[in-house]
Amino acid sequence: MLTPAQQQALDTLFSQPAAQATANALPAPDMLQTWLGISGDQLQDTWRGLLAHKDQWEGAFLDWAERNPLDAVFSFLGTTAVAFYQAEKEANPGINTYIDAFYYIATCASVGYADVFAVTQRGKAIASLVMVIGPALADRSINHPAA
Repeated sequence: MLTPAQQQALDTLFSQPAAQATANALPAPDMLQTWLGISGDQLQDTWRGLLAHKDQWEGAFLDWAERNPLDAVFSFLGTTAVAFYQAEKEANPGINTYIDAFYYIATCASVGYADVFAVTQRGKAIASLVMVIGPALADRSINHPAA
């Protein structure tokens, strides 16, 4: 069910032919504001604020992962398994429980063998992230270098 603002935005967007809409020069509705309640400008400001602190957060995370490599790998795998489960649970017949998702994610971080495959775009992105970062974290947790 659409809210009145969403319906109005759709009506405005699709009620006029493209040439007539250009001639009338109506400002295009901010679709993010209409559908998500946050404007494009607000999203950009939030993103810039996060990026301004990126180095600080990244340094803190890397220090924590260096001090606690086994915690880091299990936290990473556990978190990505939750995200993968949420992305795949309705679309993937092979993902029925969190344990199914954790099994798949753990194989992505190690040998790469699984009898389950990601089917959603979000699931594929999460699996790709795990395939890139997971092996390094797993290696670091097992082969922790001497200080």
